[in-house]
Parts: sequence; C-alpha cells; structure tokens
Amino acid sequence: MNNPTSSTPWCQRVKFIRVASLISVMSFAGLTGCSEDTVSTVPTYTVQSQTFAITIYAEGEIEAADSQKIVAPGRRPMMLAWLAEENTLVQEGDVIARFDAERILRDKNEEDFAVRKLQQDIINSQAAQTQEKQDIQSDQAFVAEEFGFVDRFAIDDLRIYSKLDIIDTLQNRDFLEAKDEFLAWKETSVLEQHDSAMSVLDIKQQGHQRKLKQYLSALKSLEVTAPYAGLLVYIKDRRGEKPAVGNTVFPGSPIAEIPNLTNLQARLYVLADDAIELASDLPVSLQLDAFPGQTFDGSIASVAAFPREIKRGNPIKYYELTATIKQQDSQILKPGRKLTASIAVAKPQERIAIPLQSVIYEQEQSYVLLQNGSGFIKHPVTTGRKNLYFIEITDGLKLNDAIALSALMAGENT
Repeated sequence: MNNPTSSTPWCQRVKFIRVASLISVMSFAGLTGCSEDTVSTVPTYTVQSQTFAITIYAEGEIEAADSQKIVAPGRRPMMLAWLAEENTLVQEGDVIARFDAERILRDKNEEDFAVRKLQQDIINSQAAQTQEKQDIQSDQAFVAEEFGFVDRFAIDDLRIYSKLDIIDTLQNRDFLEAKDEFLAWKETSVLEQHDSAMSVLDIKQQGHQRKLKQYLSALKSLEVTAPYAGLLVYIKDRRGEKPAVGNTVFPGSPIAEIPNLTNLQARLYVLADDAIELASDLPVSLQLDAFPGQTFDGSIASVAAFPREIKRGNPIKYYELTATIKQQDSQILKPGRKLTASIAVAKPQERIAIPLQSVIYEQEQSYVLLQNGSGFIKHPVTTGRKNLYFIEITDGLKLNDAIALSALMAGENT
C-alpha cells in the first residue's frame, strides 16, 4: 500500500478543508478584531451556530474477506528466485513461486560432507579399537607363556636352590598375576571407551543425517503451486511489504492467496492522531482512485485495538480498520486497488462549535479567552464532542461572543 502520508488526492482534500476552515475563522476575526478605540493584534472568532459533524478520512485498498492462503513450504528459511505476476488468473497446479536452490545445495553438501567425515571417524575408531584389542591379546598370550615357564621350572627344594632364588621365583609369579589382571582391566576399559566414543559419533551422525534429509526434502519442494484455480494475490507482511525476488521467506509464512472474489472488503488506515470515536458499524463511503466518480457504501467491521507503524522506517502510526462493501461489483472491485474513505462518526447537526485552538485546559477544566473591551478574560466553558478542527460548546458561550482565535497567541499578548 502507498504511504497514506504521501501527496494524494485524499491528503490534498484534507489540506484544502483545513485551509478553508482557517480562512473562514480569519474572516470572522477580521469582522470582530477591532473596536472603536483600540485595534487588537489578537485574531478573534465570533461564536456562531454551525453544522457540526465528525468525519474521519482514511486510505486503504480492496482485499478479499476470505481466501485460500498459500504458505512457504519446508522447515528452513528460503530465498525467492521467481514469482508469478500478481493479479493474474492461475489454474490448479500452476507454479506461482520458485525458491533459490543455491544456498540449499551448499548447506546440503556441507551436511553430506559432515556425514561422510563422521563415517570415516567411526571406521577409524573401530580400527583403533581392533588394534588395541590385538595388542592386549598379544600381551595376555605372552603372560600365559610366562606363567607356563614359571610353573614348569619353579623349584622350591632348598637342597637345589637357595632361599633367595625361591623367593625370586615367587615374586615373578606374583608379578605375572598382577599383569594378567591389569590386562583384563585394560581390555574392559578399552571396550567401554570405544562404546562411549561410538555413541557420541552416532549421535552426531544422526543429527547431520536429519539435517541432510531436510535439505533433500527442501530441494524437492522448491516450487509452490496453486491449490486451485483463481486470482493470484500476494500477501503483505507486518511491515506492509509484499514478497519479492531475493527476499527470504520463513517456513509456514503466507506468501500469497487466492481470494473469494464474491466477498470483498476494504482494509483502511487512519492516522492515530485523527482517530476520533472509531467503532464498529459506523457508515463509511469508499471511492476507488481508479474510478473517482463512483462511490461505494459500507460499514466498519473491525477496529484495531492499538495503532502501529505500517511502513518500515516511518514512525507514523495508524489504526487499521476493515469495512464491508454493500455493492459487490466484480468488474470494478479488484483486490489491491487503492481507495480513499470517509467515515461518518457523527451526522451533521446544528451546534455551537469553536476552533480547537481556542480552548485551553487547566486542572480538568476547559477555558476560552473571552474578549472584554480591548482585552481578554479567561472564561470557563463546557465542551462536548470534537472533530478534526472544531469542538462543540454545550455551555458557557452564547451566540456572537468574541473569543481569541488562538488561546496560546492571546496568552502571549496579554
């Protein structure tokens, strides 16, 4: 949607109304700003009964009240490489978007390399375990031969060997027994360490294999097709931007829709500062920019609870509204067409109303500066409803009273 603050016929109309209002009140000031003796430099406004209404202006566009959303597939962000032209009729199965495969292929190759590397690590770990087991078995075989040699040649007869020789033989046997126990423990320890290392490698391999399957699945779903025939319309994100080639789209986020063209509505945006008494069921008049001479009637369906920014980098906030359209003209009303709207908050009635800038507020009380001779006095008033330029006075002023047009200016000059 175009920025509602840009130079549009709607904004020019609002500016014209504001200028006309200022000229009107200044003409009153010209009639009442002088006395017979003293010329006042403060513009004044003569209180009169006038037609008072509350009309809020908005900008927006046509959209479908209900539609079939088309979301981005996959389980990871992907970049758009191609998009079908918006507002074209598509048939069921037609490709409407295609994602870039370069990044996915690069990530897929990286995961494939990681899986192959882990497979080689597993092979190397198994080979290292086999070598360590063979070394232990060799040591155990050597110890077994040493046991046989000790048993075969051990002599404990003091008539043949001295006590020292016999003790040395016994010590050799104790050493061999201790070494045999150590080799048995080492064999068990090697098996446990290998099992732990294999478990870690298996977990890593499973993780990379899952990612690899995701990338392979993403490569198979690089194209998005229309679920059924209809008009293709792209969906704006929360920043008011539609999908474009080169943008990254997150999985599950809507990128397009096929609207129901028999039930269209208007999405409107009202400046937060201009949003006065907005509510559901208020009548609204819609005018398409492409057909300025034709007006459509409707009513407000919903009003956002809080204002928000609708364009990146623009801090101005707007209330978002939706409005129903009574005349569903499929030849003129097309999704995406821009429009301006006027919302009738209060019907025109004869009321005493003064410019907004004429009222000052102090301690929850409203005042005006009432002309008294060549000067002004602070006079309390009771206010009612207000529109963008005037505020209703229910008590405290009577017709033909002269008040300061700008209470701030009058305060500086008195």
